[in-house]
This record gives sequence, structure tokens and C-alpha cells, in this order.
Amino acid sequence: MQPLYFKVPRLKDETIRVECWELYNFFEPIHYHEEFQITLIQEGGGSLFVAESVTDFKKGDVYLFGKNLPHVFRNNVFVHPINEGKKAKAISVFFNQDVLKNSLSEIPEAYGIQRLLDFSIYGIKVSNWNKAIVGNKLSELTKKNTFERFLGLLEILECISKDNNLDFISSSGVPIHTVIENIPKINLVFDYIRNNYSEKITLKQIAGMVNMSPTAFCRYFKYKSQKTFSRFLIEVRIANACRLLYQDDINTSECCFSCGYNNLSNFHKHFKSITGMTPLEYRGKILNKAS
Repeated sequence: MQPLYFKVPRLKDETIRVECWELYNFFEPIHYHEEFQITLIQEGGGSLFVAESVTDFKKGDVYLFGKNLPHVFRNNVFVHPINEGKKAKAISVFFNQDVLKNSLSEIPEAYGIQRLLDFSIYGIKVSNWNKAIVGNKLSELTKKNTFERFLGLLEILECISKDNNLDFISSSGVPIHTVIENIPKINLVFDYIRNNYSEKITLKQIAGMVNMSPTAFCRYFKYKSQKTFSRFLIEVRIANACRLLYQDDINTSECCFSCGYNNLSNFHKHFKSITGMTPLEYRGKILNKAS
């Protein structure tokens, strides 16, 4: 089966993408993307496919996948949502590998991280003695924002680079013939949402932009980005709401209407679903940090 090119749905001005997965089953098609990926398995187990290699994965394992490396986690038993709870939980971090390598190219102390990124084309499993330490750092990364997240990622990569018992999963690494799929429809949607999130946006409108029916577009977007269109729109709006609460002296109502919401109830519901806090709690946390 030909690997699927996967578009990581990063927000505008978002350098590092941190995803907390709580699913019935892991994302099924074998796929690849331009960003490197670090994944901590919090729940679940099964088979991990990396290029031509297959290995087992289980709770607590930590993996690093390089740029354009085909991979997929497959559950031992497929979970049916009707009958069972969510059995696939993980934290995954995505970052542009080339940007990071270029930013560290003039720093001799970062040689270990650069070498680690070079080796990541084979797929790396963190050793048993080090995975708990790295796993804790990944969990902490979900609580960080802005530049703290970048520093946290460097700390994680430094910790992995000092592991003398890393397990290289694939012997061949990234296939030479890998060709990046051109997906202008998704790029068009991403750019439009990032630039117009404060306006009224409907599914019919966006589907029409790419000449698809709403139903076909929803399937296409989920297949290419691993999340629903509505979820992506919410994430973009709430990310910008956080930026306004962090940078500007505006109240919650002004923030709500500036980010494309027309009522406070939905805004509060979505804000809490993304951040785990109300807007006032979020602002309070920022003020406490600043003081």
C-alpha cells in the first residue's frame, strides 16, 4: 500500500504542534509528513510499522520519526466505538525538522541534537531506562506555551540524544523515491481559515471553495488532516483568543466577537474544551505568571 502524505494542521504562527490523542483507534493509514514527530504512548498497544519494518509498541513507549518517514500505529484489537471506551491515547509533538536544524547549525553544543535528527530517518525508539524521563518531559510540554514550548522541545531532544541505547527501527529509513503529494485544496482551506477566522464561516462556503460537496469535503479533510473541519476551525479561533487574552487588554466579550463567535456560551464551551480553562482562568494564569 502506498503511504499517504499527511498534512499536519498547524495553526498560523505555531512553530511546534502538540497533539493529545484520545481515540478509539490510532490513525490507520500508513502515512508520512514533512515534520519530525515524537510520540509517547499513554494507552494502547499493537504493531508499529516504520518503512519496511514492524515492531510491537505498548504503553509508556516513546518514538521519534524523521521527516517523510512512513509509519503507522495499529491497535492489537480494533475497538468499536459503540461497545468500548477509547483505548488509544498518546501525546505527539510535530516540528519542522529543517527549521530546527538550520537554527542550531551554528551552535556547536547542539551537535548531539543535529545527529539525532539525522538518525531519525530510521525511526527511533527511546530505551526503557530513559523513556519515563522523556515521557514526563513530553507531558510537561502540553502545559507550556509560546517560547517555553520550544525550550522544552530542545530539552527533550537533548535528553534523547544522550541515550546510548536507542533502538533504530528501520534499516532503510526514508525511501529515496518518496514524493511529496501536492494538496492545494487543503492548503487553500488552511490559509483561508487562518486569515478569516474572525468572520462567519460555513461548511458549505468552504466546500464550495474547493469544488466539493460538504459531505465529500468533510471526508476529504478528515482523511488528509486527521481531524474534522469543525475541530480545526475551533482550534484556530481559540488559539487566536488565547493570543488576544495574552497580548491585549480586552474583556472576554470583545475577545469572543473578535474571534468569530456570535455568542458567549459557545465561546466559553469551546475555549474550555481546548485549554481546560475558562477565559478568565486563562487570563488569571497569565497574570500570575507575569507577576
